[in-house]
Amino acid sequence: MEIFEVTESNANIDKKELYTYIDNTEFSNEIKESIKGMLGVVLSSGDNDINLDFDDLKVIMSHGSKAFSGIGEYEGKNSATQAIKLSIENSSLDYSLMDKISGMLIHFVVHPDLPIMEIAEAMEIIDENAHDESDIIWGTTTDKSVSANYVKATILFTGYEKDTVANNIEYK
Repeated sequence: MEIFEVTESNANIDKKELYTYIDNTEFSNEIKESIKGMLGVVLSSGDNDINLDFDDLKVIMSHGSKAFSGIGEYEGKNSATQAIKLSIENSSLDYSLMDKISGMLIHFVVHPDLPIMEIAEAMEIIDENAHDESDIIWGTTTDKSVSANYVKATILFTGYEKDTVANNIEYK
């Protein structure tokens, strides 16, 4: 299989072409979705209200070369809070271990009419569980094609203490 690396110089490639490439790999569907989710953070797909870019990804990845991610989608009341909870659960990380993570990158896909306060409420879950000195960077992309009460949250964790966190993660 040919290796494809996303760099700043080729970040303007066609997203559909890249996703087709990922779909044709031999990875499991869960890994394919995580890769797409992380690419969605740095490859623009709509109006970036709070932009995340390669510099943000570099800051988070500077905490460690290993990372894991989760994606959560929810439509309904408190959709941002529910989506962030699902993204954490889907990452295989137990809430009790979040204070051992030193870098988190979080991306929300939302309808333009979703109040920013809903995102702020969802981020309280991160703030309550994260270490005080963790680097936490988040951003949003608005998408008019999703319903007004739909949120997709993608989270990337890195910089975890190998002996403490890695040995306590139950991989799905």
